[in-house]
Amino acid sequence: MILSNYALEKMGFSEYPESDVLEVQFGIVRVFSVQGIDFHPDSSKTISDVVEFGRNCTVVVSNSLNEGCRLLAGEDFIDEGEEEWIENKKTRPPFALIYFKEFCTRTLKGGRRKEHEGSITTYDAFPEGKADIRKWEKEFLPNIVTSLVAHLSNLERPVNLVPVERAISGTTSEGITLFDVKITGSANLLVSSGKTSEDINESLQSSTEVFRQLEYKASRHFYSALNEKDRLKQFLSYFLFIERTTHKCFKSLDYEVSASPTFNIPSRLNESGSRFFEQRFRDAKNLAQRFNWCALLVWNTLNDSDIDDFNELKKTRDLLSHGEDIVEADLPVEKARKLASKILGTV
Repeated sequence: MILSNYALEKMGFSEYPESDVLEVQFGIVRVFSVQGIDFHPDSSKTISDVVEFGRNCTVVVSNSLNEGCRLLAGEDFIDEGEEEWIENKKTRPPFALIYFKEFCTRTLKGGRRKEHEGSITTYDAFPEGKADIRKWEKEFLPNIVTSLVAHLSNLERPVNLVPVERAISGTTSEGITLFDVKITGSANLLVSSGKTSEDINESLQSSTEVFRQLEYKASRHFYSALNEKDRLKQFLSYFLFIERTTHKCFKSLDYEVSASPTFNIPSRLNESGSRFFEQRFRDAKNLAQRFNWCALLVWNTLNDSDIDDFNELKKTRDLLSHGEDIVEADLPVEKARKLASKILGTV
């Protein structure tokens, strides 16, 4: 929808000369409702510490949107009453706020602008888009959300991060907030568990460690499953995460360093026994073989029941790939998520 100059003037936008230059750095705040946990009534506070996730990105978990946003970005997230906003959005606290600030500064010469209560609003003044933000949302946000879910959850009480709002704003070199606008024409029930702010701080710190090790190619599948309502797509996405992570983990193993020390080979068969086990290790080509090696050597939280679950998941995936009909309600989605989450905790 393209607005005429007359319509823009009626909306309060004035044309500024090119000699009037603004230097602007943009940032984005992504708000997620954390479903599955609450701040414990005995918690000393209802906001976590601010934790860094890579370059120019910070995260906080808070019962108050505005309090969390002030810690991250230095300003309130909403001007209206917070309780009313939450009610209108049909959401609930606590919220995970993820703030990313672009690396570069952008220059605006002139353009349509209006000023109101100490802020500036421009109209489609940056048509090239916010390149760093788009790249970050595509390549890094899935890793962050996956890491947070892995460590805010526990195996009995999974946590979901449900997207609520996305807000982009900029800050001028004089510290003035700028908004760039353009006019364009189901929830899951989870039982929440109580966590103290200290518990959540510990979970956030563990999440940063997972984030540093995750690859986009794998985490995008876990991220997709979290945001998918179709059970078939959920199942396949979780399984793809397990499959990719297994192959990556196995390829990182070295027989002499990782596997050989675990075998109790009699000294009388030291050479032939070592050759036998090394050949079994190097013969591991398919997913099931490699999954078992990773469970034996790396994923020390997995047990026999997890191996049984993996075998069931793989059998289901194989049936689907061969065109067999499986009732969607019977798909072992919850087992797939549980196993993927356990692996995430050891990545």
